[in-house]
Amino acid sequence: MRMYPRIVGGTHMAKRYRERGLLEFQKEFSTEEACARHLREIRWPDGFRCPRCGHGETWFISTRNILDCKSCRAKISLTAGTIFHKTRTPLLKWYWLVYHMAMDKVGVSISEMQRVLEIRDYKTAWLMAHKVRKAMADRDAGYTLAGLVEMDDSFFGPKGRRRGRGSERKSTVLCALFTGISEGKRSLALHICR
Repeated sequence: MRMYPRIVGGTHMAKRYRERGLLEFQKEFSTEEACARHLREIRWPDGFRCPRCGHGETWFISTRNILDCKSCRAKISLTAGTIFHKTRTPLLKWYWLVYHMAMDKVGVSISEMQRVLEIRDYKTAWLMAHKVRKAMADRDAGYTLAGLVEMDDSFFGPKGRRRGRGSERKSTVLCALFTGISEGKRSLALHICR
């Protein structure tokens, strides 16, 4: 699974992700508590510090995903500043959605995810998927192409009165692709402009 730095907001969390197979992911994120623990580790890798008093010890209220500072009793939401903010959907379902969206090469059907994750309302599943896609797009927007870059353009859309490039109903799409080798691994990036 790829956990993207901007999926959880706040301070910069450029923690390297590692890919996980389905079985490994199931074992690691099998409960709501495991997902909350992982989110806590990503948000505060050096340990939690209360934003109000700076104290480091808290109680965790698992029913509400809230940290309660032992010193000043401030309540800090685990999901505040993330795509999970103010959600009533369990983190477990969010994590599973992120996993499926990150690992599926051709994309996932929202209806299928609604059925698999047992989300009652289609609008809820759609909003969750939209937030995940936006977080992934925001993360990808920070990348720049370097090295050998190949570019091509094409036109997509319905047929117009005129054929080819002059068609008034077609949209121009520009694709830029670069391949490179970094740290001994081959990388490939595609950037699409409309």
